[in-house]
Amino acid sequence: MKNLFKDGGKNTKKGLVFAITLLLLVLSTVMILRFSQAKPLFPAGEAYYNLRIAETLKHNFFLTTDPVQGTLYELNPYHYLLATLLLVLPSPLISVFLPLVLGVISALLFFRLLRLIRVKPSQATASLLVLAVTPAFIAVFTGLYVAGFAILISLLILVIALHKKHPSFPLLTCISLTLLFTILALTSLTSFLLTFLLLLALHTLCGCKRKSLVIWVPFLITGLVIVLLSFFTHYTPILDGFNHFAFQNILSLLQARFGFDIFLVVLFLIGFIIVWLREEEKKPYHLGVLGLFILALFNINARILASFIITVYCVVAITYLYNRKWHLTMIRTGTLLLVLCSLVFSVTNQITLLVNAQPDKEMAKALIFLKHLDKGKVFTIKENGFLVEFYADKSVLLDTNSFRRRNYSELLRDAASLFMTARLREAEPILKKYDLHYILITPEMKEELWENREQGLWFLMKHSESFIKKYEEAGVEIWQYIHNRNTSLSKEV
Repeated sequence: MKNLFKDGGKNTKKGLVFAITLLLLVLSTVMILRFSQAKPLFPAGEAYYNLRIAETLKHNFFLTTDPVQGTLYELNPYHYLLATLLLVLPSPLISVFLPLVLGVISALLFFRLLRLIRVKPSQATASLLVLAVTPAFIAVFTGLYVAGFAILISLLILVIALHKKHPSFPLLTCISLTLLFTILALTSLTSFLLTFLLLLALHTLCGCKRKSLVIWVPFLITGLVIVLLSFFTHYTPILDGFNHFAFQNILSLLQARFGFDIFLVVLFLIGFIIVWLREEEKKPYHLGVLGLFILALFNINARILASFIITVYCVVAITYLYNRKWHLTMIRTGTLLLVLCSLVFSVTNQITLLVNAQPDKEMAKALIFLKHLDKGKVFTIKENGFLVEFYADKSVLLDTNSFRRRNYSELLRDAASLFMTARLREAEPILKKYDLHYILITPEMKEELWENREQGLWFLMKHSESFIKKYEEAGVEIWQYIHNRNTSLSKEV
């Protein structure tokens, strides 16, 4: 094992093969375990929206409106990639293999990028090993996520722009970068800006100042394209991925799906201190990495990009601990065992989180039942929105894309009020305002919203003749609200 990570042609290839094999093993384990438990392949979230939209685009490539939600559809190249693949391959095959392929290609591009910025082969290979157990990487490449496609395009841009063996005439490189920058900007505007800033820093680090036009021209052309699209189409540029600071959003230990592992953060900080003290002339670049890490606390796109970059610093920390002269061999051995166990815990915790995530077979069964009910809008928490749209083919009051709507704040306030009210006279105006017909309640909602006690909307539905229970199994309930029914609440709180 030790020889795998010595610098040298054969050793580098062996180490790279080992790292990719480990990466594939980790990613496929999540899918295999969900499949073995008869759960849908993907955890709840964006993957279901992307697959639904791609299925729609397969029949209508000029889609302008979401056929389920009735809202404007924002063009995204990733959806068109999925739709194109769906024309030739079945959906289950794409769902399994596309995330794995994108994950492997992204890892190889990251390895190539590290070599281009003169990271030793052994350290670059070790970085891939750390990447394979990084929570955000595992989450992104076990589902059909826009972020996975965006990080691949970002890495491809960096590799092409920093490659020193460009054609003698740089026009082809400039055209390629312009096309890739445009695709990235339409996929994720935040990733586009972060990639450009990272490219500027790495361009300077590699001493490629004379070729600055090769990156500035594509960037400016792409910016012009985005401005023109925003003026002449319904496209709305949005800096995506931002959320408020909360530890449960950024730490995988607290159930954050695209979070940091706390031990990897500790290793990153140790590695950062080491390189900060060793490399005086590169302090501005390391300071930029620290800035990206701080931004990652508030933005999911920055978090995924940072999850790649911090692996290099983690390897520096592990190498330091391995090579350091210890007074007692026992302490050295114990420290390295602690590092190994922590990495194993990181990957195990993330796999468990993804495998246990909704939907399970009971949830899927309930949603299929909902699909066969009469048409009507569904009220549930926004995290269930994409699932309802995908399985039940019904619109919802809120989903994870609702932040794009102008009345988003009003929607959140009304949803919170409706969840908490136990009085029909307070609930009915909201139900009628948004023409809500069905309410989907899950065990997680009962615990998080009502602490498993009959209160709020859950209490109201059970004690009012204006609601009819249509389904209940394994803690999942579906209620129907009867509009314009002259009933009174039998018991109020």
